[in-house]
Amino acid sequence: MGQWRIVEKQPAHRPSRRNDIVDAAVRIFADKGYAEAADVEVTAVHYHFSGKDDPFAAAMRASLDSISAVVIAARAAAGAASADGLRLAVDAVWHWIDDNPYGASLVHTHLPGTIRQLSAIRQEFSELHERRAFDYLGDGSPTGARQAAARMGTGTLTMRTLIDALIALHAMRMADGPLSTASPASLRSATHRVARQMLLHP
Repeated sequence: MGQWRIVEKQPAHRPSRRNDIVDAAVRIFADKGYAEAADVEVTAVHYHFSGKDDPFAAAMRASLDSISAVVIAARAAAGAASADGLRLAVDAVWHWIDDNPYGASLVHTHLPGTIRQLSAIRQEFSELHERRAFDYLGDGSPTGARQAAARMGTGTLTMRTLIDALIALHAMRMADGPLSTASPASLRSATHRVARQMLLHP
């Protein structure tokens, strides 16, 4: 198994041990080494997770949940103003990406098929934000069932497209990506314009 670096022996079942392992998995995911990165015993990994894929899945879920939290908080801060909410949500994700390089790399550089659970985790994330599309949509109350259904379909598709576009954009902003040397201010300004056009003027 190799040499495991243990800074302080602590019970494998401590709740914080699981968080330590998830944090380590966010930083480095490999076939082995979670325990070493988290400074815990190997037994702690096996206590909290049933297989080597589980720490990675937990790390991905934790990162996406963290993104969702900042988006929801930003939307709440904007109140009823859809334009402000959209701008603040875009900025919140932007700041999260810049402040969490390990989590950002995890989210944006692994394909959905990397492990069995990943497609479902990403789908849950997308569906959560697709359901919130109407928080951002421009004015216009549907006058009938058909119009309401059409607006719901348009809003869901538009939000899904925007999420995919933002994931691609931030992936290209990563180190050595094609947009890594582009002006962050210019990119963010362009993102605001595109997002506003897509959601506020569908």
